Amino acid sequence: MRRLVTSGSILSFLVLPVVQAQDAPPSQPHVMPPSEVSCHTSVGEGFENLQIETSDITLHERFFEQVLHASVVQRLDHPQTDHIRAYCYRGVLVVIRHDLRTPRPTGWVQLNFTVSNVTAVRQDLESASRTLSEEERDKVARFRMKPDVMRGNRKVDRLEVYGPEGFLIGFDQPH
Repeated sequence: MRRLVTSGSILSFLVLPVVQAQDAPPSQPHVMPPSEVSCHTSVGEGFENLQIETSDITLHERFFEQVLHASVVQRLDHPQTDHIRAYCYRGVLVVIRHDLRTPRPTGWVQLNFTVSNVTAVRQDLESASRTLSEEERDKVARFRMKPDVMRGNRKVDRLEVYGPEGFLIGFDQPH
């Protein structure tokens, strides 16, 4: 079995040790080395990543892995301290941290993307969410379509995908 060595360069404000991990079993999502993922951290100044806290990392794992089909960049479990998951979704590195000592609900976090076909995005995500039980789906992903809404100075058709604990992703299709 080959080994994957990952360094802690993903988070700029959280020092992470070098971690060795076995390849994930077939039932787990493939963990991609950072060099294979389209999410690149900033070498100089600029946006690097978005980190959110959660009180239940399993809901975010289901949301990013089963509904959004985001690439798993990193999985770190520090016993009795925290669990960290890093995902690449549409070129944005999203890091989810569950502090085991002081769990914090996410609160309100919103990511917005412009897309060319919001109906296709909705169909893909709703189809993917059907892999969850109805009870899980109610906790992990809810959908709301808003036609002809103003976003900035333009009219868009907007899909809002509500994830766990106040996490929302908006998809705007300009007219």
